[in-house]
Amino acid sequence: MDHENSQQAREFLRTYVNDNCKLITDWLNGSGNAEDVGSHLLCIMLERLAIDEKPDLSGIAGGYIINLFQTVPGGDLAAGRLMAQRLESGLQIPAELVPLCAKLLRQQPMSDVAENFGNKRGPKARNGRRNALVSVLARVLQSYFGVPLASNDALAEDADHPDSACEIVLDEMAEVIPDLASMKAKHLALAIRRFERDHRWFAG
Repeated sequence: MDHENSQQAREFLRTYVNDNCKLITDWLNGSGNAEDVGSHLLCIMLERLAIDEKPDLSGIAGGYIINLFQTVPGGDLAAGRLMAQRLESGLQIPAELVPLCAKLLRQQPMSDVAENFGNKRGPKARNGRRNALVSVLARVLQSYFGVPLASNDALAEDADHPDSACEIVLDEMAEVIPDLASMKAKHLALAIRRFERDHRWFAG
């Protein structure tokens, strides 16, 4: 991981939070469902996929994007919306995404987990919904920007070491989720892992 990737991840999350405070607050207060949050996030993040004539989906980059569609809650909704935008603009579906689109058209799950996912509303408790949201955001930062979930204790104290997903989330989301202000990155990482272990339908 390098500082450039970490900074790009931070800028992305900062923009997302600034532009979507109401969506975040509604989710934390019990409105909407996990698929709404996940699909909305992916559509913002992968907007270029809908408008670039020849998006680069080769190698690792393409694998990251396909993995996001398959594992982030709402990934199938996001893929459908983005591909619909391409078709409406007269653009072809990239060859790398044809298998996913075929599953969408056949109304088949994009992954084994998605089959059992359904339209889950997520945990009722605010902390649970917070961890669900943070789980989605951390997975996006990990997959798309290549940042780790958390650094070990020694690296976390090293000012020259690039920030992890949890460090970025704590810095950029404390204003909209005040209880994050008192947490450390390693504790947030533990909360995410515990949440994903206990909510396999959500974690993918």
